[in-house]
Amino acid sequence: MIMLKHFMDDFLAFVPLQLPQLIDVTTMEEPKIYGDYALLTFPLREPYDLEEVMDIFEDDMELITLYHHTPRLGDKSGHSTCAYSNPAFGQMYKMNAQTDDTGRVTRIFVTIYDSLEFMYGDLCLDLDLHARTGMFKYKRDKERVLVDFI
Repeated sequence: MIMLKHFMDDFLAFVPLQLPQLIDVTTMEEPKIYGDYALLTFPLREPYDLEEVMDIFEDDMELITLYHHTPRLGDKSGHSTCAYSNPAFGQMYKMNAQTDDTGRVTRIFVTIYDSLEFMYGDLCLDLDLHARTGMFKYKRDKERVLVDFI
């Protein structure tokens, strides 16, 4: 729990400076802390297109895109993405975004981990859960994800 608090403090000290348009600690909801991870929710001041969020994740943070998922029915809502930090950089978190019924992203979800093993397992679980519905416009294979952790 001590390490998780440390990783969360590090995230909150640096990432909002790199992503001020998406990660604003003044609008952050109360963190939910579990045994191996913490979940942070950041409501956005203004909605964004999912592709804009994906570009910000990749360009401003150099996050690795895990997937870009679309629902089966072609609905505006339910389009989602997940990107994660490169474990080689000593940070362990993923960011998720999903469109609402207007087709825009209105909040960012951040999961901060205290172990590489748990982070890798959760990324695989995220892929498996999204594979059950809709389709992937892009998906990083689990084998490629594993290579990031070696």
